[in-house]
Amino acid sequence: MAQLDKIVASYCVTAQYPELLSSRILDSSKTSVSVQSVWTQKVLERQAEIRFRQTVFSDYKTYTSTSPPTDITNELISAHSKSNKYFCVVREVESEKGIKQQYLEVWSDCSLVKNYDLSALDVHGKIYADAEFGTLEWSPDETKIVYIAEKKVPKSEPFYKQKSKASADKEGVNNDTVPGKEYDWSQDWGEQLVGKITPVLVVCDIKTDSINVLPNIPNDVNPATATWTPDGKGVVAIGHSITPRKLGLIYCNNSPSHVFSLTLDGQYDMLSSDSKQLCVRYPRFNLNGTKLVWLERLAGGPHSSCFKLMCCNWSTKEINTVVDFDNKILQFNNENLPFYGLYDQAIPNRSWLNDDKTIVLSTPQGGSIHTFAIDTESKYIRYLPITKPFHESVSVIDVLNDVLICYKSSLNKPGQLFAIKIPSILEGYDFTNISIHEISPSRSLPNCDNFVVDHGYTLYNKPTTIYYGPKNNNCPLIIWPHGGPHLSSLESFRADIAFFVQIGFAVLLVNFRGSAGLGKDYVESLLGKIGDADVKDIYNAVKSNPLWSNRELVLFGGSHGGFLVTHLSGQYPSAFKAICALNPVTDLISMFGITDTPDWVITEAGYNFSEVDSLANSEEILLKLADCSPCKNAHKVQAPTLLLLGEKDLRVPSSQGLAYYHLLKKHGVKARVLMYNDYHPLSTVTADMDSLINAALWFIKYLNIDSEK
Repeated sequence: MAQLDKIVASYCVTAQYPELLSSRILDSSKTSVSVQSVWTQKVLERQAEIRFRQTVFSDYKTYTSTSPPTDITNELISAHSKSNKYFCVVREVESEKGIKQQYLEVWSDCSLVKNYDLSALDVHGKIYADAEFGTLEWSPDETKIVYIAEKKVPKSEPFYKQKSKASADKEGVNNDTVPGKEYDWSQDWGEQLVGKITPVLVVCDIKTDSINVLPNIPNDVNPATATWTPDGKGVVAIGHSITPRKLGLIYCNNSPSHVFSLTLDGQYDMLSSDSKQLCVRYPRFNLNGTKLVWLERLAGGPHSSCFKLMCCNWSTKEINTVVDFDNKILQFNNENLPFYGLYDQAIPNRSWLNDDKTIVLSTPQGGSIHTFAIDTESKYIRYLPITKPFHESVSVIDVLNDVLICYKSSLNKPGQLFAIKIPSILEGYDFTNISIHEISPSRSLPNCDNFVVDHGYTLYNKPTTIYYGPKNNNCPLIIWPHGGPHLSSLESFRADIAFFVQIGFAVLLVNFRGSAGLGKDYVESLLGKIGDADVKDIYNAVKSNPLWSNRELVLFGGSHGGFLVTHLSGQYPSAFKAICALNPVTDLISMFGITDTPDWVITEAGYNFSEVDSLANSEEILLKLADCSPCKNAHKVQAPTLLLLGEKDLRVPSSQGLAYYHLLKKHGVKARVLMYNDYHPLSTVTADMDSLINAALWFIKYLNIDSEK
């Protein structure tokens, strides 16, 4: 039991660090800054995550907390008005009958001044607070709030329902109940967006206490990510096309969409180009409202790829490209620094410097997240020297009066908030002389000095590998490919990886072909080659370094990472001692008909999804999908395999893992399934703790590590 106690204790330690959800500068000047931030943290005793709010004041020398951390777990989403006079919150409260009710609260002068019972008002359904659609923003004059909610659906009942004459007479007056519609099916937006079917834009006017759904959005468009126009007479938002069908949105930035404007009286105008051809993200106005920027790429294709930064002149509606897809070389401290383009990293709501032409944003770059200042007029890109290139990840969260709030972390160091001042000079800004000031506690992992993080140019002369583990130690090595596959492994803190390193493992992360952050061509080079090129890249990366290949090797991966580890165990059966696959893709043919993203299956196999109606019509595609699937090599697998599955997973349904389990058992391979009441990432506290500790025990068992040490 000594080993188990150590494992559980290590999990408790690595799970305790708060993670940032949001941060806002309340006030800033040359001498001080006040910052409010919202964090999430696992509470193992409650088997739940909590959210808390914290406010700090800094004089750029030291910082002090101006309020104790406040639990805000029942707050869904919140927003300050521009002057900070008002603060609004959407709160979800469970009634005595167990029904969850939503309230829109408005606070001012340290008191609650408005409280709208949204369930009682019955104007719309639940308010959206997710990262894809969620919106809550004050108008410039601080009298209105825009948000996104589910459209109100008429009530239904059976064709025949016995009623008393009194109730029948009562219901006959203004009755909007529709018979026989109880079982109509409507498609939602898929994985982790269940029940989100028809979003609508809603405006609450706190002067008139009116709540109205904005009219005239086309029926084939679903609005998301709205922001007010500079004059406050309308909004700008993303419009997702829902024809011919909705495809799962979460983790996917290839949905056909466009930027549109909508006045409060219903005038709808498309701002970006054809909505069927493009995917757009994060519309953001500059400070005086003369420029509107957004990220843009072609719709379809890989779920994640390179974006352009577009800029729209708000008065003329003329659009130009500020940052294109092409890779660049930036000059930094007399050195050449590669710039691999922009990827799907959220642009902060406030992201402009005071010159009103320079936007600050962050994006993955070769295994790290870097922050850049981009002049939208000269189109010049400057790397901000907040950290050494390709060591640590730094994301800008908020910008006000040339002060940035950034969040920095590394694999070996939990996240921390910093205030960064950018000095202005006669010609603009001195980006080489910025000052950096911590405004949240510096936290360190136990024995962190005993661990090393090494970045390597292992594949294609690009920064493609990250090794994290004990110094000068020949401990077992976990090969851990990322999912996607068009995401990337980053030098950012991850509690799950830290957990394994704390208990005596090292971890190797590989940004194989198809990974984001290394150029558009690198992303698209994998299409049609999954199960082959990506698998070979990982295996060749391991073999390239005897310090890695000569160790005992195990595999851990989820989603496409699970696809890869099951492929690796089948293609190189004697190389790995044990496998752990979390919601893995194992059979692309059956996957096509059950996932919320069937386009992924067809695109990754090298075909055009829009041209494929049914697999039954194409023997060529069927053969290709079969050849790409890990299940074809299940009979070769030797390593014991643990499958971690979520029964609510809509992206890679659990039937994928179960079918693979039965194949392994048929061929005499040791296998085990753990099934959780959870979604694709298995991110609930219960599932996270149980799956990681069981994975550790699985590896230890089949590495024959002495359990009593």
